Amino acid sequence: MTQITSVPALTPCGPGHQFVCYADSSSGVPGALHERTFAAVNQVVAALAPPPEFICFPGDEIIGLTADESALRRQWDHWFTQEMAWLDRAQIPLYHTTGNHTTYDAASIRVFQAVMDHLPKNGPPGQAGLSYFVRRDDLLLVFVNTLAAERGGEGRVETAWLATTLAAHADARYKLVFGHHPVFPVNGFAGAYQRELAPEDGARFWALLVQHGVLAYCCSHILAFDVQVHQGVLQLLTAGAGTAHRMPEEIEYLHCVQLALDAEGLRYQVLDTTG
Repeated sequence: MTQITSVPALTPCGPGHQFVCYADSSSGVPGALHERTFAAVNQVVAALAPPPEFICFPGDEIIGLTADESALRRQWDHWFTQEMAWLDRAQIPLYHTTGNHTTYDAASIRVFQAVMDHLPKNGPPGQAGLSYFVRRDDLLLVFVNTLAAERGGEGRVETAWLATTLAAHADARYKLVFGHHPVFPVNGFAGAYQRELAPEDGARFWALLVQHGVLAYCCSHILAFDVQVHQGVLQLLTAGAGTAHRMPEEIEYLHCVQLALDAEGLRYQVLDTTG
């Protein structure tokens, strides 16, 4: 792995915010392939100058998908204490969303809530740590659970709480929403529930983003980088944090996204493993 010491970060023009969004490392297993690929992306994030104010990770941190609860806990422990040991989370908060590799049954949801106990518990009833919001001055960050068990699981999202939250923070100059599943298909990889939100949930969800002036929905799941605009709202998809497969192969690449937000709008740079 080529050593990277410094990567120039985009910064706001005047008051604003700058942060990183990346996802889908599917790691947590010592010595596995994804440990190496994730480390290559993390090296770039760690080299950003100035460093990000916060990091958003919309899902699939670990490979997960196991019925062995102790193995799942070991994966999370390795991910946090070894693979992310370079990050001072007291200085640079790390915000997460649920994912299909991490919250796929009742046991995995319990484990997720336990390891994410540091996340805010201001979401809808029964979704402590699964859905939540963070207010950073004039910036509202909302993290939604796109595998809402009470609505049927994968591809389902609760919207009543989202509507209430967006309305309560109408004074926020900037509003961003994060979730694992995209609303709109990417690169031809389409399929309700498994690849994007259920059509009825997606339509209701997107209408709320438009109604409340949300700037962007940042998501992952499809192993690619993609940006679309629908009714004036961005769908920014980034899922290149380490999972070795691509969608499609030989076209997409491992990456992170560094973003700057200010009165002029949202700017971003997509950084591969060479920075």
